[in-house]
Amino acid sequence: MKSLRKNPSGNKQEHQLPRIMLSHSRRSNRLQGYIWGIAAPFICTLIDWPLRHVVGPASILMTYLLGVFLVASRYGHGASIIASFLSAPVFAFYFAQPIFSFAISDLENIIGLGVMMVVANVTSNFLEKVQLQAEISKQRENRANALYRLSQALSDAHNQQSVAKIAVSHIHDDFGAASALLFPDRESHLCYPSGMPLEHSLRDINLEIAQQTYQQRTVKQDDSTVYYPLEHSQAIQGILAIKPPAGADLANPELTTFFDTFLNLISQTLERLSLTEQANNANLQAETESLRNALLSAISHDLRTPLTRIIGASTVLVENSADFSAEEKLDFNKVILDEAQRMSELTSKILDMARLTAGEIILHQEWNALEEIVGSALNRLERNLGTRPIRTLLPDNLPLLWVDAVLIEQVLANLIENAIKYTAEGSPIDISAELSANIITITVSDYGFGIPQGMEEKIFDKFYRLESESHQGGVGLGLTLCRAIIEAHGGTIHATNQYGKGASFIIILPIHESPELNCFEGMSE
Repeated sequence: MKSLRKNPSGNKQEHQLPRIMLSHSRRSNRLQGYIWGIAAPFICTLIDWPLRHVVGPASILMTYLLGVFLVASRYGHGASIIASFLSAPVFAFYFAQPIFSFAISDLENIIGLGVMMVVANVTSNFLEKVQLQAEISKQRENRANALYRLSQALSDAHNQQSVAKIAVSHIHDDFGAASALLFPDRESHLCYPSGMPLEHSLRDINLEIAQQTYQQRTVKQDDSTVYYPLEHSQAIQGILAIKPPAGADLANPELTTFFDTFLNLISQTLERLSLTEQANNANLQAETESLRNALLSAISHDLRTPLTRIIGASTVLVENSADFSAEEKLDFNKVILDEAQRMSELTSKILDMARLTAGEIILHQEWNALEEIVGSALNRLERNLGTRPIRTLLPDNLPLLWVDAVLIEQVLANLIENAIKYTAEGSPIDISAELSANIITITVSDYGFGIPQGMEEKIFDKFYRLESESHQGGVGLGLTLCRAIIEAHGGTIHATNQYGKGASFIIILPIHESPELNCFEGMSE
């Protein structure tokens, strides 16, 4: 990334990216290449000297050409130039007539030597270009891999702290530089991210210059530390402070472009997290508002009705008490009592749901028999059941359950009460249990119209009521309470429609190892 910053003298200074340590392969020492460039012609001479009477000058020149080519392939164009120009006098001295003289009397040798030097220089130059392209391709591949690794790591980031750790770690691995990310607080003051810093995190950051970078959105430098603003399409997300390694190469525009992309990935991730947080807050606010409206609507309807009846019955008794017989007064008092109990149950459900949602429910678990819990729930609803037939199918070999009997009774009572409300009067209700490996399945079924298709899970939402239930009382918390209680016991509950019946609510609870009963416990000696 390039930017301009005025120095104290008023001149403009250009800041560029430090050298990126992506490719660990380096050329050998240039001096070593020159030494081999000098040595190659003499090595070829040692090889050709014993064969001078067997091979001709053309073959010997090919040997020198091969030497130049090998030097070029290993040490580059400069060393090969030395080898090619040194090959000419060496060949003339040892192999061209007259030997042991730099004079060449044979025109063929002169032409062959000239061709050899031209071919050697052309091929070495071409080879160096091919090697340079290969090196550039390798570096680009390494940079693409580095960007891919960074994007993959950032895709798993879920907060600013994780983004900071990923960015600092990858900058150290790919650039060999120490760095740190600074994020603004609610008052737009930059501060370090929470949590322990990494070993290669940058310390001793000038927060004043970092704050100026954040406010002005321009790259600034303090001694050896460079400050980059992290911004994308929207607001600036923070500041990246980076300290280039000593002896960094500042003149490579490709590395500058690469680092630009590096910063963009980090900025995009921070912006994505910011937008996600805003969307979550908006959804939470909308959901809260929806729940509030649903609660107010349900309470205003389901509290107003019993209050109206209580007020009406009380008013009649107070104003016209003398006009009613004792039996009529008792009827009015029963109406008041029933509606007061209805309001009490409604208030209890709302309070229970609040405690369950806040995680404040405490289970008082003990060993209990399912038959007793079912019987207690039926006794509790005896008045509502009236003459409705209840068919129970509970095997004799059911083990004791490690549950909170009061809460499980509440679940069964809610399910039975729903069956009473939404089925025809006099239709039966079935309660059954089935034991299998490590679980017990409890089913409460009715013979009504069942649950509309696609609503099997929706009915467990808070304050949700089917349109056909609008004439019934309640705020839509009964099934939500049931699910919360069952899940607190480590079980599950779901609804389905059974062929030949109506709706069925299936509860699955885990089986714990029952305690051993001591037959002599409590007996006196």
